[in-house]
Amino acid sequence: MPSSSSKKGSSVEDVIEKKLRKKKEQEKAYQDKLEAKMRQKQKASFTNKDDDDEEEKLEEGMMDSDDYRYEKSSGGGGGSSKKRKSKKSSNTSSSSKSLTTNSSNNNNGQPLYTQGGGDVRNRPPPSLSDIEKARQAAIDPLRAAEAEREKAKKRVNPKFADLHETGQWGGLSKCEKYGICLLTLGAIGVAIWLGIRFGGGGSSNTATSQQTQPQTKPPTLSPSMTPTFEPTVAGYRLSAGLSMMKKISPTISLPNTPEALKGAKTKVNSTPQMLAAEFILYDDAQKISVRDPAFLERYALAVFYYANGGCSGDWITRTNWMDRTNATNHCGMADGTGKWHGVFCNLQGRVTEIKMSGNYVTWKLPKEFVAFTELSTLEVSDNLMVGELPLEAISMPKLFTLLLNNNNFEGVFPFDEVKQGAPSLDTLWIQENSKLSGTVPMSFCSLGSITLDCDNFQPQPVYVSQDSSETTFVKDCQAEPEGISPREYTCNSEFGVPIAKPSGAPTPAPRICGLPAAGT
Repeated sequence: MPSSSSKKGSSVEDVIEKKLRKKKEQEKAYQDKLEAKMRQKQKASFTNKDDDDEEEKLEEGMMDSDDYRYEKSSGGGGGSSKKRKSKKSSNTSSSSKSLTTNSSNNNNGQPLYTQGGGDVRNRPPPSLSDIEKARQAAIDPLRAAEAEREKAKKRVNPKFADLHETGQWGGLSKCEKYGICLLTLGAIGVAIWLGIRFGGGGSSNTATSQQTQPQTKPPTLSPSMTPTFEPTVAGYRLSAGLSMMKKISPTISLPNTPEALKGAKTKVNSTPQMLAAEFILYDDAQKISVRDPAFLERYALAVFYYANGGCSGDWITRTNWMDRTNATNHCGMADGTGKWHGVFCNLQGRVTEIKMSGNYVTWKLPKEFVAFTELSTLEVSDNLMVGELPLEAISMPKLFTLLLNNNNFEGVFPFDEVKQGAPSLDTLWIQENSKLSGTVPMSFCSLGSITLDCDNFQPQPVYVSQDSSETTFVKDCQAEPEGISPREYTCNSEFGVPIAKPSGAPTPAPRICGLPAAGT
């Protein structure tokens, strides 16, 4: 049994060895065949090169044309090579003669060879090493490319070779690793300290701020050398509030300093603006900030109360207005309690509507109504108001409805200015004001409703015909390029009936409600 297995194993090894030997012989034959082909190609290239060189020499005049013609006519094969060799030997002898005499020329007088052996036919044949290099390059181009890549490969610091290849530290010693860790921890510690030191945190910073807080000095007769730019909260509210009030009120109706307002309610010659300003700055429990738009709105309502009959008791209804003991917000609470009569606000606490029609309101429309930038409705019809209409009080940017009918307003109604300041105006009632006049421009064609006095305003709403309900103004509006006309354009020929106070109304106690400033 062992002998048979050993024979079997040896036979298998012999077969493998024969196959390997046969494969090597095939590879060697293939290499020899390839080398033979390369030698044949090189010989052919040398032959072609000699022919090209001879043609170049012929062109340069370095070779006789008859010899070249004879050599070309002799054809290929061995005869051509012999003639080429004889030609070469004759050329060599002639070149030696030219070197000794330095004056050998061809029939054209041109030198056959250049000095220094510049003839390309004198170039030596390639060596075996060059042939071997060319053969290796042709046999294995991948090996040459791999060698080029290895040569161009970027060198890596040996200390970081393992890190570059495997991702782990290899070339660094233990001390170097510990040093890097310590440097990292030190940098983190310095960053934390800088953050605490200059970031405003920590108890030490608080103590420093407490120590550097300036001490309050007692007042002196002379001003301090280093005044502060930020006043106290109370002083800022008084000065800034008075400055804002003076911007929307007549200049002569308010003093120059907040201190001059104190005690205005006890002075007979106080103006309504002074009484209102004293209430807002000193007496009002709401203490609205001057940065709040409601600050000036509350001031305008206070002026309206003092100047137009609210303080004197002429108003029929004045619920919650200017109650000093229980000063409520003029917009009221969320449940509606505390709201001033006739005042309506939006969710942001801004006044959007003032409805005081038929409430026995007297005197002029206050200029301070310019503070109501969110106002959409102003209704003061059926009252006893007088004087010219101030443009500031009837041209708010969001005004939509303006009802001024049945009063004693006078002067020319500023149609163009009102339309420019209140572009959203839709309803305008100005009838039953016998001393009010004006001309309605075509820009008012876009309004929804216009009502005025027949005798005082132009154009009068004359009907196109007896059977038509269309007026001439409406027809003219339709003829405009926009083609828009008001849905209602009417006039009133009746006189307004003055409103009367209800009989049995209580007479209010005498109080100082202010006297209007001269010229206002």
